[in-house]
This record gives sequence, C-alpha cells and structure tokens, in this order.
Amino acid sequence: MRGWVGKAIKFLREVRSELRKVVWPTRRETVVFTSVVVGMVVVMAALFYVVDTILTGILKTIIDI
Repeated sequence: MRGWVGKAIKFLREVRSELRKVVWPTRRETVVFTSVVVGMVVVMAALFYVVDTILTGILKTIIDI
C-alpha cells in the first residue's frame, strides 16, 4: 500500500511544483481573451443562422416544385 501512496504524494508534489511555474494571465488579459471568444461565438452563430435560413429556403423551394 505504501507504494501507490508514495507515488501519489510524489505526483502531487510535482503538480504543485509545475503550477508554480505557470504564468497566469492578468485580469485584463482574461477579460480581453474572454471577450474575443464570446464575440467569435456570436459571429459564428449569426453566420450559421444566415446559412441555415438560406439553405432552408432553397430546400423548401426545391421540395415544393
């Protein structure tokens, strides 16, 4: 039992050591990056809506003939 416990403790120590090396983004960077992602999601959703509406209209025209 000591074997896996020792390995788990070693793993957690290494994780903690690696997390100390991480350069975390500032609050401003986080806000900017999040805004870019949300903006792109909105743009892509609008694009998909437009394409879907056009294709639905085309298919309805084809099916009604």
